[in-house]
Amino acid sequence: MRSRRAQGFSLIELMVGLALGLLVSALAVSTFHAVQLAYRTAVDLVLLEERGQRALAIVTHLVRHSGWHPVGPALPAKAPPALSGRDDCGQPGIAALPTCARGGVNGSDALLVRFSGSGRAQDPTLPDQTMIDCSGYALPAASVGDSPDGAARAYAGASLLYIAIGADGEPQLLCRYASRRDGRVLAGSWTSGALVRGVETMQLRYGIDTDADGKADAFLRAEELRARGDAAWREVLVVQVALVLRGERPLALAAAPAVLNLFPPGALGAHGGDLVFSPRDRPALIRRVYSASVRLRNPRPCMETLC
Repeated sequence: MRSRRAQGFSLIELMVGLALGLLVSALAVSTFHAVQLAYRTAVDLVLLEERGQRALAIVTHLVRHSGWHPVGPALPAKAPPALSGRDDCGQPGIAALPTCARGGVNGSDALLVRFSGSGRAQDPTLPDQTMIDCSGYALPAASVGDSPDGAARAYAGASLLYIAIGADGEPQLLCRYASRRDGRVLAGSWTSGALVRGVETMQLRYGIDTDADGKADAFLRAEELRARGDAAWREVLVVQVALVLRGERPLALAAAPAVLNLFPPGALGAHGGDLVFSPRDRPALIRRVYSASVRLRNPRPCMETLC
């Protein structure tokens, strides 16, 4: 019998096969990385949209309820305004008008909203679970521990919205609200809680009627409104809200916009620093602007009825 020689691949054939295998592996890894990046970007966009809509819903909900109080005794003469704010306000405090300990995060404004909830017939200090404040807890019709001037009796709760930096360095929307005990609101006692992560700035404009036609025709910053006197806060008809939220994952394929428009230019009280927003750090993150104009629906004192 004729013996057979062992047959195999030559060195050139092995090198060509190895090169082809490495090329296919590289293409597979690149495709997997691109698909994974696209998936993460899509997830980031969905989460960003969800957080943005939630933050905007919280602010607009509070503004719409500002000044509401149950049918009954009229508001005390010394009742604070139902809605007030401060420009570029960090570490705000609750007072007749909000106080500020320092400048706000990215020039963010602060917003203080007061309104009452709905209480039980036998005890108005116990909520009937129909209305909530920014904490998500039920708000009663009256608080416990009225102050001597009756200011606490005017509105059962107050919600102070502002922007602060969390322990992980992420900016977030916070709210300071009344403390509770056994479901009752304690007048003069406050606590704070984080609402939405990733909110870089909150800018506000307050619309007033300057020609007595019942429509807001001038939108002012808080400091411009304060210059008109404390009573000017009772003249606010509309509140414009602009929130900038950012994602959590940097973009690898495209750069985030350098400048974001917050308010339309040309309005009375417009200032360039508040009309646009330029990111100061992590420019590759996805950013979106969420804005709304909210008309106050509860009547102002002495407007709907005679005083």
